[in-house]
Parts: sequence; structure tokens; C-alpha cells
Amino acid sequence: MNQQALVISVRLLDDRYHGNGTWPPSPFRLFQALVAAAYTGSTASDAEAAALRWLEQLPPPVVLSPACKQSALTTYYVPRNGADAQQGNLAAAAKKRDAKLAKPWLFDGQQPLHYVWFFAERADEAQTLAELSERLYQLGRGVDMAFAWAEQLSADQAKQIIVQHAGPVFRPTPLGVSNMLDCPSPSRSLDSLLTRYQGQLKRLRKGEFHKPPLPIFQPTGYNCPSSLLLFDIQNQHGDVAAQTLTAAAQFTQRLVELAKNRLKQHFPEYAERYLAGIGANDADKALRIRAIPLPSIGYQRTNPDIRRVLVEVPADCPLQLADVEWAFAGWPLDVNLETGEIDPHTPVLVKANDHKMLEHYGISGQKAARVWHTVTPVVLPLGKSFPAQSGAERVLKQGQLHHAARQALRHCGITAPVQILSIQREPFDSTGTLAEDFAFQRFDRSRLYHLELAFPEPMTGPLVIGDGRYLGLGLMRPATESPRSVMRFAINPSNRPTLQSRSDMLQAVRRALMSLDRQLFGQASRLISGHEADGSADRSGNHQHIFLAADDNDGDGLLDCLLVAAPWGCDRNAKYSNGDRERFEMVVSRLMTVRAGALGIISLQLQDDTANHEDSLLSSAKRWKTISAYRPTRCPKTLAQADDAIRVDVVNECLRRGLPEPKVEILNIHQGRKGGIKAQLSLSFAVAVAGPLLLGKDSHEGGGLFGAE
Repeated sequence: MNQQALVISVRLLDDRYHGNGTWPPSPFRLFQALVAAAYTGSTASDAEAAALRWLEQLPPPVVLSPACKQSALTTYYVPRNGADAQQGNLAAAAKKRDAKLAKPWLFDGQQPLHYVWFFAERADEAQTLAELSERLYQLGRGVDMAFAWAEQLSADQAKQIIVQHAGPVFRPTPLGVSNMLDCPSPSRSLDSLLTRYQGQLKRLRKGEFHKPPLPIFQPTGYNCPSSLLLFDIQNQHGDVAAQTLTAAAQFTQRLVELAKNRLKQHFPEYAERYLAGIGANDADKALRIRAIPLPSIGYQRTNPDIRRVLVEVPADCPLQLADVEWAFAGWPLDVNLETGEIDPHTPVLVKANDHKMLEHYGISGQKAARVWHTVTPVVLPLGKSFPAQSGAERVLKQGQLHHAARQALRHCGITAPVQILSIQREPFDSTGTLAEDFAFQRFDRSRLYHLELAFPEPMTGPLVIGDGRYLGLGLMRPATESPRSVMRFAINPSNRPTLQSRSDMLQAVRRALMSLDRQLFGQASRLISGHEADGSADRSGNHQHIFLAADDNDGDGLLDCLLVAAPWGCDRNAKYSNGDRERFEMVVSRLMTVRAGALGIISLQLQDDTANHEDSLLSSAKRWKTISAYRPTRCPKTLAQADDAIRVDVVNECLRRGLPEPKVEILNIHQGRKGGIKAQLSLSFAVAVAGPLLLGKDSHEGGGLFGAE
């Protein structure tokens, strides 16, 4: 059988989509757009009608989309459709307006959507649809103008496109009941759309409104979560039969082998492909069943032996959940496959009644976490390793490890920009085990590492990565995240503002953060905006809103880094709540793009903590020097008094912020046209002080920024 695929690609003219429902635009939405293209101006040809009827018979397609996010809710006021009530007075009718709410999806408009249908043999209908796609003009609402193209490929070529796609992949899971997308209903959708069109033409009859019939489609689950089976490991007497943590891979291999042999008698093709991975290709990875041995964790002194096994069955796996449960449950684990002899002390898997421990792995009710670290080490996709002797070799090896870690994430379908916090041999938990102790015949010790990762969005488990993810290695758990008080962003080199536009850029950054705050929490808070609930400026006398700063590190006259600091990051005496810390983390960590008017669109990249330690703005030092001029909180009356007044002002400002008293050296003083005074300073502390140091009257807007000398 020469399996084929029809790939229809659609690009919207704008970088937003206004259609109803969830992202991405559903396959039925595309089907409607094709019908509209076929019947525009006249009736469709017989070949086009036949091709549309053929398309609605096919199984639901795989949908590839660019990464997207939903915008804030926006209200538009449009003229009411009631000019007749104003006796033809259009000026009066224009004053009668109704509110229209819009919350479009935002994405990169240069990236197309792909819809991939698979079918058995090469078909002429696919070629007809390819020609029809070129007449598509819209996808979604009237404002969602689009164009499309299509091609008929071999199934292998289409699967390669799916594997190499960098954005989200939506696979149909017909047995799932969540994440529904509308798909064409076989033998019904096209007729229902034609009937609805005729009904629209005749909806006003004899002065009465007749509602046209609704279209018929088939809601289908996409990317539905996997089903989970939890088993306790018990002996013949019903007691816990714990397995050694370092033997996780061997234990899982034996478990899978036994389950495969049981299922093989009834489902020979599926058992080998989807349980043992024999003959599986890249497209089958998303359908494979995964057995995950779960070490006991949760308390500091818990013995981390393996006492439970979690079996993850993808929603669209061809093997039924009941069959998988039968293959794992109740069977002895130590069986001589040649003689059939059973060890009387062998453990068995018994379906668990208590699922509470899954919360320790971010499953079943556990709050999603952003930072995760490994319990069993990750098998990295590394080649031949070498011992690093010199500093240059160690740097090279660290680069290889980071690249391999990102490859491991990509192989698991994680394409989000993940921050790698740590790669090490040592475990992160006090009861953990060195990575090399998990060495297995397939995975030597040089490929085993413990990882700690920070995801841009909170995630839920189970999370298992690396080449050993089907053998129980690479299991991760949520880690306790220390809320950050300062975040450093690198500015994209393609559009860096000049030093002179620092103030305009920082104002745009604050507007962008206020917009994110409104999207996440419904309204901008004082913490981000610096304004009270009634809109007045925050004049509490305390520092209760964020500090912003930008700097030119390389001295080329262009800003290349942005700092966003929480009040407690710059003022050691500032009071804050856990809610403030969570809000600061959620809002600021999502900042990626700033629309800065005449400065253009500025792209930002959040830096990890390693970059922070190397930054002169955030390191610890005894001597600090101004980068942006210091503006005193109390302006001296005359320039002659400025020297002494500024010294006193700086000392008082440091003491108010909880800093030690510095020795102040004034490098120069500048008086503006309106009498305002600014100064370049050098501060010397008796002990090292950690950055950032933002002092003075305009320190929330980037003034009074100091760098370590």
C-alpha cells in the first residue's frame, strides 16, 4: 500500500486570528473556507464537489501551528444596525453604538498552519483540492484574510514535516474527550453547509425571520492527555516489595518485556511496536506506552526505593487501556521465560487505590511548576566523550552538555525555550544517587547526568526526558523555586535603542508589563504600574513598585540589556507578600516583546542566573560607580550647595534602602536648564554589596543606576 498525505498550508495576512473557539483554527473551519472558495461566484464543479465529499470522509487531520498566545480582551464600539429607526439620519445613527468584544489569537504571521490528512492510495481528489486551495481567501471571520496552497505527498514525507515542525503539533485522539476541535462529519458536512446557505438566502419570508439550519460537524479530541495506571509493587503476602533505585532501568526493561509477551499473543503487531518500540518510527513515538518506576519521595528522609509503577497510555494508542492493565497487573515479575518456573518470592503489580503520592511528581491535583529537576538521571544524546583537563576543554564540554540537553528536550516534543539551570552528576535531593550509579548496558556512565530546568510556563507531570525515557530514566519532579527579585533581559541586536532613547524605551517596557499584568490578573497592580487603584500616583513614601533600568554593556552607544527589579530587590527594607512575589514572577517572566512606538518592536530574551552573576550590575562589590546620573531626592537650592547636599542625600538614601553607609566621591555635577541637578558618583562601602544599585529620585525609571568597579 502506497500511503499518501494531503498537506494544505494556510497563511493569514495578519499576525492574529479572530475566529471563535480554541487555537488552532479547526479542520472544519478550513473545510468551510474550501467550500466558500469552491462556490464563490457560481456553483462548484462536479470534480470539486466530489473532492470535498472525499475530504469529509477522511480521518481527522494532524494540525501543525505556530506558537501563539491570546491577547487581552478589547472592546470596540461599532454603529448599531438601526439606521431605519433614525429615519435615515446617518449622523444620528452613527452615535448609536454597540460594544463588540474581541480577544484574538496572536502568532507569527510568517508561519503557516498545516493540515495533514493521510489516506491509502494516490487520489485525483487530492489534486483537485490542491487546485481549489489556491482560491481560498479567508479562514475565520471576515477580517481573517488568508491564502493557501496544497500538495500531495507520500506519507513518509508528510511525517517528516510533522517531526521537523518547530511549533505545536495537534494530533487527533478520537477516544479523548477534551481539547475538542471540530472536524468534517462524513457524508453530512458539505450537504449541511449547502442547506444552511440556502436557508440564509430565505431567512426573511413573509415579514418573519426564519433561522437557517446549523452546519453539521464532528467534535474530535486533539492532544488529549494520556491515561495513567498506577500499580503498587507487592509480594505474595501483600507487603510492599521495594526495588532498588539504581536498578530502575533493568526493572523497567523486565517489566515491559513480560507485558509485551502477554499482549503479543493477542496483538502481535501492536505489542512490539507500541510497548517495546520494535519497528516503531518517529511518528509512533507519540503513541508508545511508557512504564515509569516511581521512587518514593516527598519527605527528606524517605528511602527512595521504587515502590510503585506508573503506566502511561497515550489517548490515541491502538492498544486499549483495559488490555494494557491486564498485561501489567497481577502477573509475577520473576519468571523463567524458558521453563516457566516462577519464584515464590517474586513481586507482582497490584493496581493502587491511593494516588496521593502522584502529587510529588506534579500529577493529579499538584499545582503546575516551572522549575523541575531529575530524580533518576537523564540519558543525554551524546557521542564519544573525552576527559576535560584544561579550562578550554571544560568550556567545550559544558557547551556539548547543554546542546545535548536541548536535543533531549526536542526529542520529547518540548520546543519551548527551556532554561537549563544545572547539569551535574550529583543528585539534587539529599537521598538521591549519583548519576553514574544508574549505568546500564545500553547507557554508559558518560551519558548520565542530573538536570534542573526552568520552563517558561508552569507544567504538570509526568515529565520524563532523554534517551532512557522508556526505561524509567530521566524522571523529573517539581522543584522548589526561589522567587526572583531581579530579571535581566538581553535586547535583540536587530533593534537596539540608542542611549539617548533610554527613557522612552523604559516607559514602553512599563506599559508592556502593565498590559501583561492586566491579561493575567484582570487589572494592573500598584506593584507593576506604580499607581493606586484610583489611578493616582503611588506616594506612600515607600518603594512599592518595580524598578526599571537599561544599560550599554559593550560601549557601542546602543542599549543591550534591560533590568526589571522588584521593590525588595532594590530596597532591603521593603515589605512584600508571597502574592507580590508570585505576581512579579508571573508577569515579568512573560515579557518577550515591547512595542515602543517610534523605536519599533524590541525583542527581549530572559537571561539565566549564570549571566546575572557575571553582570557588573548584579554582582557583589565594594566600589560602585554611576552609569546613569544620580538625581537627589531633595534638590539643593543653589549649585554652590549641591556638593554637600548630594553627599548627605546619597548617604540617607542608602540607609533608607538598608545599605551600609558609603563614602561618596562626586565625579561631576550637572545643572539642567530648569535648575534640576544630577551628579556622577563613586560609592565605596566597607563590605561588598550585591546589585542592583538603583538610587535617587528617578531610580524607578532607570536613573541612579550603578555598576560595580
